[in-house]
Amino acid sequence: MEILDHLSIAVFIIDETGKIIYLNNAASSFIGNTKEKCLSLNFLEFIEDKKSLQSVLKKSDQQNLAKSIEMKFRKENGKSLYALLSINNFFNQQLKQNQFIISLVDLTNQKMQVELIKENQLRFENIANSAPVMIWITDVNGLFNFVNKIWSDFTGRNISEELGLNWIQDLHPDDVKNFMIIYNQALENRIPFSHQFRFKRNDNTYRWLMINGLPRFSNQDDFLGLIGTCIDITVQKENEEYIKKINEELENATKNKDKFFSIISHDLRSPLSGIMTLMDIMVTDYDTLKEDEKKEIIAEAAITSRNTFTLMENLLEWSRMQTGNMNFEPQNITLSFIAIGVRNLFKQKLKEKSLSLDFDIESESFVFADMQMTETVFRNLISNAIKFTPQFGLILITFENLDNEVLIKIKDTGVGMDEKQTSNLFRLDQTNSSVGTAGERGTGLGLILCKELIEKQGGRIWIESEIGSGSTFFFTLPKAK
Repeated sequence: MEILDHLSIAVFIIDETGKIIYLNNAASSFIGNTKEKCLSLNFLEFIEDKKSLQSVLKKSDQQNLAKSIEMKFRKENGKSLYALLSINNFFNQQLKQNQFIISLVDLTNQKMQVELIKENQLRFENIANSAPVMIWITDVNGLFNFVNKIWSDFTGRNISEELGLNWIQDLHPDDVKNFMIIYNQALENRIPFSHQFRFKRNDNTYRWLMINGLPRFSNQDDFLGLIGTCIDITVQKENEEYIKKINEELENATKNKDKFFSIISHDLRSPLSGIMTLMDIMVTDYDTLKEDEKKEIIAEAAITSRNTFTLMENLLEWSRMQTGNMNFEPQNITLSFIAIGVRNLFKQKLKEKSLSLDFDIESESFVFADMQMTETVFRNLISNAIKFTPQFGLILITFENLDNEVLIKIKDTGVGMDEKQTSNLFRLDQTNSSVGTAGERGTGLGLILCKELIEKQGGRIWIESEIGSGSTFFFTLPKAK
């Protein structure tokens, strides 16, 4: 038995009643009394739950098995502590009785550490669940092992359903790839990260979240995973989009204003000045002018007046569009009726350039559109075709009934345009005015007006053109209801 006195672990030998038969030096120190005093005591007196230990001793006696149990041990001085008891039974041949060897290890410090960790964990969870933001924690593999109540309330699922990577399923499909790249980079490189993504709320609507994550390390500088927060920034994003939209509208308004004043100061002022000059000549030199000179001056003034009138019409309609004062009254209308009316309007111009304007219509086409807006589009596109088509050319108008819309084509055999010219046709910030085949001038405003009028009615407009092979303007309008 002397060898047991050199062990640092407390060792007891007791009989079936719990009477201490032997204890080593570590055991007497553990109890806090001398060996002689301890040998007169019962081991069960130091155990708070005596019945549980008696049950274990009885089972060990019957099954001849070693047992390890945790129990609360009360020392001689009344101080309680947690201990791990390892119990082995054997039969003492000399005394003809079953006896038990019990080794005892003090677990108090370990228990205190565990309780402290639990207390800290509980304190953290209480703080996290009271926080006004979504909080999450991962393990070293990036799998969630904690989310707070705010997160659970947001998704509408219990906390266990959010662990691992189950929550990824609620990311917006368009945001998953970019998010996972940033998330995995932060995990692999153990660095902070910040990202914005859309996440499905419990009402099945996607909300914009700002996620911020930080790496966690132990006191020994071992990587433990990530910890972070998510904040709903949907309102902020909407405000940003609204401000962006307002800025774009202001920018467009500024461009429109500049273009408007440019047209007034140059494109409108120049022809009016020309007309006044011609009229001054007629007034001052009327008696000295020959008859054919008078006719030429009057004809030139008439052409300039017509062009100026067309420009004025476009300016007024365009300005009404920008200020929202243009009436929009869609109805079921017949396209051929409008096209024929516009052709009659340009009858004189077509005759002057010996141009043909024909229709290739297999069946009548009806659209749901605004009569005045549609007439303005036809008028501008046909005027444009006349302007850039040389003598004896052809302008062809066709209608094609599609599923939900009607496709209108206005094709000419004019000079055509290159890719650079066509790409700038419908842009207000680009100058697209060109001189026609008979010296006609314009501002490019007509095509911009056409685009806005077509889009206002739910249609589209585009062009196909090639230098020397003419141009074809395409636009669509909704089918009649």
